[in-house]
Amino acid sequence: MPLRSTAAKSSTFKKSSSTSPIKKFQRDIKRRQQLPYQTVYRKTTTSVKTTPPADDTTKLIIVDYNVQLDYHLRNDDLMVAIDLILNNKWSESTVLHQRYQVEGSTLEERIFSLKGLSSVTKAEIIKYRSQLPELLTVSQLYSVCQHLGNTFVDKRLELLIRSGKIRKFVITNASPIISRNIQRFQLGKISYGFENVEVIVKTEEYYKLLKQHTNPTIVKFHQFVKHNPEALFINTSEEFTQEDTSILVNHGFITLTSNHLNQIESHQYSISYPNCGTFLKLINNARVWLVKALTKTKHHELIEDEIYKKWQGVTLQGDSKLNNFRKPFYGYDLNWVLADALGAGIIEVFNTTVGRGYRLTGKV
Repeated sequence: MPLRSTAAKSSTFKKSSSTSPIKKFQRDIKRRQQLPYQTVYRKTTTSVKTTPPADDTTKLIIVDYNVQLDYHLRNDDLMVAIDLILNNKWSESTVLHQRYQVEGSTLEERIFSLKGLSSVTKAEIIKYRSQLPELLTVSQLYSVCQHLGNTFVDKRLELLIRSGKIRKFVITNASPIISRNIQRFQLGKISYGFENVEVIVKTEEYYKLLKQHTNPTIVKFHQFVKHNPEALFINTSEEFTQEDTSILVNHGFITLTSNHLNQIESHQYSISYPNCGTFLKLINNARVWLVKALTKTKHHELIEDEIYKKWQGVTLQGDSKLNNFRKPFYGYDLNWVLADALGAGIIEVFNTTVGRGYRLTGKV
């Protein structure tokens, strides 16, 4: 009898179904009384773990979009929200979860108490964190205050900027984007480009940095930003000379305003934060990682527990590989990776029968 061969199921390719459009989150969540966020978030560590689906080829069953995230704020104080992000940005010291058992009160003690990392890696983590500025993205703030709405956050943020408590920087064309249109009549249409990234810092941190310099030009610049809390740009033909501009650029306090089309506005410079590029690189690398992780699944979606497993890596015995503590993330907490992507419209979040789920929206 002649042999007959048939193609294995693994050799057939199926086109992934298109992703759904981003859903509008419910904004009519009932107001509850203010509670200290630390107490609320510690309760999440005692929650019952759900069982994930058998594989990532099964489409998640959406229960609703009324999601309560671990970092959601229960009041409208943006300064509390900012402190929440800054004080919990590292995985081993956050109060939002207790995935890593560490000891010690200082950064060095906590890092060196982590098991599974070499001394060289631990030293690199400490060095990197000491150079990372105390910045956060406005997108992260949107996610923390999701129940208030982006417009409300923008207005409150503007008041904090005017009062001199917060400083905002707009880094032009800092983040590359690829947008896949998911409308039926334009299915498959792809747009490439760059978008601005808005970052904020506490004004006291910014002034502290400026006070470290005695150069007359930087002292002059300090007075300018102090009297112009809302300024995002400076005009070199009016306030500063060409020599002043060179000094400020070299120290990282201003950058050229570029539109990525080989055209630069000759007299306008963006006010910047020194070493801001290190933070932006961290955010961009995190966005790329998240998009790749979701893209590899059939429906471009994963439940939160599975994302955590991919983020840190898991051995055959179920132990963490601590991949997230190595370059390029150095222990940056996944909560803020998800919060940034959610606030930027890259992903959407929803409740499923097996926990919170995340899905790409088409803007990557």
